[in-house]
Amino acid sequence: MFEIRRYNPDMADAWNHFVAQSKNGTFLLDRRYMDYHADRFEDHSLMVYRQGKLYALLPGNVKNGIFYSHQGLTYGGLMMNEKATAAEVTSIFFQLNDMLREETIKKVVYKPIPWIYHQQPAEEDLYAIMKVCQAKIIARNLSSAISKKCPNKWYRIRECGSRKASAAGLSVEESEDWKAFWDILADNLLHKYQLAPVHTVNELLLLHQRFPKQIRLVVVKEGQTVIGGTVLYVTNCVVHSQYIAANERGKELHALDLLFDQVISKSLSGHAFFDFGISTEEHGTYLNEKLIYQKEGFGGRGICYDWYEWDL
Repeated sequence: MFEIRRYNPDMADAWNHFVAQSKNGTFLLDRRYMDYHADRFEDHSLMVYRQGKLYALLPGNVKNGIFYSHQGLTYGGLMMNEKATAAEVTSIFFQLNDMLREETIKKVVYKPIPWIYHQQPAEEDLYAIMKVCQAKIIARNLSSAISKKCPNKWYRIRECGSRKASAAGLSVEESEDWKAFWDILADNLLHKYQLAPVHTVNELLLLHQRFPKQIRLVVVKEGQTVIGGTVLYVTNCVVHSQYIAANERGKELHALDLLFDQVISKSLSGHAFFDFGISTEEHGTYLNEKLIYQKEGFGGRGICYDWYEWDL
């Protein structure tokens, strides 16, 4: 019933058009985003056709005989349009497994798109991987999101912080001063965790140029000086805070409380959810309680980012 083809760069336009029309895709799964780090992964993305028409997409890469969907992305999984049915998606996974076995792939690690990013219900894949693949959950990371329909009340400490920051004369604005924010972010990650940001500033600038409406920087200033900010990933249903940082002055003046006071209200005026991102490490086995307490203080509550695995 289906034909599954390996993706190649000549298919980029068809891929991107399908992502834009799908019921669960986001710009992170557009090839212009995915391919910024193509040199780091052996791409093994797949395109599923039915009667000659594109029916579904599966971003992926292969490493050490394992198919991942995809190691370079927060989430991947099968992208479908509104015509996809449970029975047909189940058939796709039967055929997909046979194809991967023929290519001597031994295992699949599958990272579905979290439901809050779906424009329509789109969890046929989760049913199929349990029915067909006997998949098991191997990681459960926890993010914190706010629902436009039913937002939670802020903790008093966050409300007081926002008022103090406003009284101190801080201002919040969208900005193109990526370097100023990146210096704060990189310094924080280095001193707290001995880590660097997932992206370099040049990589994020490149992605911002490709997706200026979807990747945006909002900063807090004291006078003309940037003292904190957040990088927002804007999708159809969700505004996601990809990076958050404040310097010591920003922390002293409660800059992030004022920042999210404004960012969250503006985001939820046009989107169903605001997503702070995960507060877990080591495949979800470690919960950063201090980090998630801050997010919960703004009204965030749990959304799982799961990984599944099955043997072939």
